[in-house]
Amino acid sequence: MNFTLGHIGAAMSGLAMRSTAALERRRVLRRISRLSHRRLRDIGLERDWDGSILGNGILGNGRGI
Repeated sequence: MNFTLGHIGAAMSGLAMRSTAALERRRVLRRISRLSHRRLRDIGLERDWDGSILGNGILGNGRGI
């Protein structure tokens, strides 16, 4: 298969976007994990017994974040 610079550039761009999204997700989860139980309830989330954050209303299915 013959890769051109366009294909390689597109692959690198996709990789950079995924990396940026993963870093942003970790940053947001870190900020959310520091919130109190009351603040979590105010934004529609709750903390499970093991400390994980559950989406109760935003995600609609109780799925962990």
